[in-house]
Amino acid sequence: MFDPRRFGRLAAVQWTEHRREYLWFFGIGIAVHACSWFVLTEAGMRPELYDLGEQFFVYWLGYAVTALIFAGRQVSMLARPESALTWLMRPASGFEKFVLMLLMVMVAYPLLYALAFQVCNLPATALAVAADNAREAAPSERYMGPYLPFATAVRPAEEMGNFLIVNTLQAVVLAGLLYFRGLSWLKTLVAVFVLVVIALPLLVSVTDANPRTLIPGLVDVPGGFAVDAWRWTLWIGVPGLFWTSVYGFLRDRELT
Repeated sequence: MFDPRRFGRLAAVQWTEHRREYLWFFGIGIAVHACSWFVLTEAGMRPELYDLGEQFFVYWLGYAVTALIFAGRQVSMLARPESALTWLMRPASGFEKFVLMLLMVMVAYPLLYALAFQVCNLPATALAVAADNAREAAPSERYMGPYLPFATAVRPAEEMGNFLIVNTLQAVVLAGLLYFRGLSWLKTLVAVFVLVVIALPLLVSVTDANPRTLIPGLVDVPGGFAVDAWRWTLWIGVPGLFWTSVYGFLRDRELT
C-alpha cells in the first residue's frame, strides 16, 4: 500500500541522512567536468575547441559513468548490516522504498546532473564563444552551445537512445547489487559482461542484422519491423523486467 505522507517522511529522512554524500558526489562530478574541459581545450589555451559536439560527448559520457555509480550507491547501504537494518526497518512499505529508489535514479538524478553540468558548461561556453569571435580569421559558423539535453535540437533520437541504454544498465546494476551478497560489484560486472556476450550475438543472429541496428537512436541505420520490435524489447522490456526484479529483491531483503 502506498501512503503519500509516509512516503514523504521516508524521502525527508533519506535526504537528511545522506545530503552531505549527495553534495560531495555532485561536487566531485563538477570538479571532474572542469578537469575534462581543461584537457579538451589544451590546458585552457584554446577554449574555442569546446564546441557543441564536445559538450555532447562530455555530457553523455559523464552521465553514463556517474549515473551507474549513483544507482549503485542507493543500494550500497544494504551491503552494511547496520545501515540495511536502519533502511529496512523504517516505517514504510517495500513498494514505497522501491518508488523512492526509482524516482531518485530515473528522475531526480538526471535533472540534478543536468543542472550540475551547467555549472561548468555555461562559463566554458562563454569562453568558447568569446575566443571564437576574437579569432583573426572569420568566426566559425559552428554552433558553440551551450548544450542543453533534450532542448538543444541536435540529435534528439540519439539523446533518447543514450538515456535508454543508461537506464537499462542502471536496472541491471541495481538488480545485481541486491541479488549478490558478497563482492556484489564484481559479480554484477561479470554478470553484465556475460549477458552482453551472450545476448548481443543471439539477437543479431535472430534478426539477421547489423549490431548497430539494435542500438536506439541510430536512425540512419536501416532496420525493419523485426529489428524495431527487438530493439524496443531490448531497451524497454528488458529494463522493465530488471526493475521488477529490483522490487522483488528489495522485498526479499525486508523478509530475511
